[in-house]
Amino acid sequence: MRGPKVVLIGAASAFFGRQTIYSMVTKAALNNGTLVLVDPDKTKLGWLKKIAERAISATGVKLKLECYTDYRKGLKKADFVLLAFAVEGVKLRGLDAEVSTKHGMVMCSADTIGPGGIMRTLREIPRQNMIMDDVEKLCPNAWVINWVNPTSAMGIAMMRHYPHIKSMALCDGPHNPRFDNQLMVDAGIAKSPEAITDAMRSRTKIRSGGVNHFNWLVEMTYNGKDVTGKIKDKLRAASQGEHVASSEKGKRNLANDIASQIADSLGFVPKCIWHTMEYLPYWQGHDVAKKDVLAIKQWQISVRRDWMNACWKDMRDIGSGKRKMDDFLENTGSDHASDIIESMWTGTNKQFYINIPNNGSVTNMQDDDYLELSCVVDMHDVRPLPFGEMPRPLRGFMYRVLDEHELAVKAAVTCDRDVLRQAFLSSMVAVSIPDVNNCMDELLRREKNYLPKAWYK
Repeated sequence: MRGPKVVLIGAASAFFGRQTIYSMVTKAALNNGTLVLVDPDKTKLGWLKKIAERAISATGVKLKLECYTDYRKGLKKADFVLLAFAVEGVKLRGLDAEVSTKHGMVMCSADTIGPGGIMRTLREIPRQNMIMDDVEKLCPNAWVINWVNPTSAMGIAMMRHYPHIKSMALCDGPHNPRFDNQLMVDAGIAKSPEAITDAMRSRTKIRSGGVNHFNWLVEMTYNGKDVTGKIKDKLRAASQGEHVASSEKGKRNLANDIASQIADSLGFVPKCIWHTMEYLPYWQGHDVAKKDVLAIKQWQISVRRDWMNACWKDMRDIGSGKRKMDDFLENTGSDHASDIIESMWTGTNKQFYINIPNNGSVTNMQDDDYLELSCVVDMHDVRPLPFGEMPRPLRGFMYRVLDEHELAVKAAVTCDRDVLRQAFLSSMVAVSIPDVNNCMDELLRREKNYLPKAWYK
C-alpha cells in the first residue's frame, strides 16, 4: 500500500516542519508516500530540506521528497494539505497586544480572540481562501487540515465558504492520547502515562470539549465515580507552587491561580487556561474589590522571539549535521496532524480532538457550531462522538466566542468595517464602545500593509 502525499504549507514555521518530517519517516503507513515541504523563505526551506534528506537516509525509508517556494507546484494529486503559515505572525501579534492594551483590552496571547484574534483573522483568511481556491482546482479530493490560528475562525471560514472541500482544524493542545492520559494521571487513576492500561481506559469516562482554546472538562468518572474533584485538587496544589520549577513560578502560578479560581467558581475545569483566561472578562483588571483579584499581563514578543530563534538554530544544526540525526529521531515526537493522517490512511478509527461542525454531538447547540470535540475520522469524514448537553454557563460563553469568530470571518471576506466593529464589540473583553472604536481604527491604520486594499476604499 502506497503512502499518502502530504503537502505542508508553511514548513519552515518554528513548530511544524521538524515534527512532520519525523512523523513521515517513522510511521510505516506514511514513510513510502510523498512529503512536499513548501515555504516562501528559501533559506529556511533549505534547512528543512536537508533535515528531511538526512532523516530519509538515516531511516532507509522510501519517502519521496519535494520542496517548493510556490505551493501550487506541489498540490497536484495531494491527499492531505496542511496549513501552517502566518503573516508576520510574531511581529503583528506583538503589535496587536500593544494596541489592545493601550485601549483597555489586555491580550495575554493575542492570537485567537479579542482585538488580536480578530486582526489575525483578517490577515490569515485571505491567504487560506486563496489556497482553498487552488486546492479546488488542483487536488479537489484532498483533505485540508488547518493548523493556523485562530483555529476556530479558520475552520469556520472553510466550512462556510468551501463546504464541498473536506476539511478540519487542529490544535496541538488536546493531542490524544497525551491529553486524556494526563487527565487520568491528574485524577490519580495512574501514576504516569506509561502506567495506564486498556482496562483503566475502559473504566474511564471523559467529557471534554468546547471551542478551540476554550475547551473544558465537563465530566470525568472512573468506575462510575466522579474524579473531577481530584483534578481541582491538583490545580489548587499547582497554584500554591507545588511541583513548579522556581524559575517558572511567577508565570505558571498566575495561570494556575486563574484556572483554580474559575474551576472552583464555575465547577468546570478549563483545559487551555493560557488562552481561556484571555477569553473571559474576569482578569482584565477592572476590579473594585482587591482581595483575591487576579489580572493577566500583556503578551510579550521577546519571549516568543527567543523561542523561535532557538527553533531555527536547531533546524540549522540538524540540517548541517551539528546535531546528530540519531538525537533528532530519538527526541522528537509525532505531531497531531500526522497521527490523524496515519489513522485515516490505515482505517484504524482512533479517537482525536478535532475542530469540526457539531453535527448533533452537543445536543443543546446548533449543528453548524464549530467545536473542538472527540472524534473518529476516516478518509470519508470526521464524526464527532456523542457529547450530550453543554452545561450553562459554558454554553453561553461559547456562543459569545463563536459569534465573535463568525463575525470576524464575515468581516475578513467582505472587508466591511461595520461588521468588523460588531466582531470587536461581541468580544467578552470589550467594555467600552469608544475604546473599541479607537482600538479598531488604530489597528487598521497600523496594519495597512498586511490587509487587503478593500479595507481602505
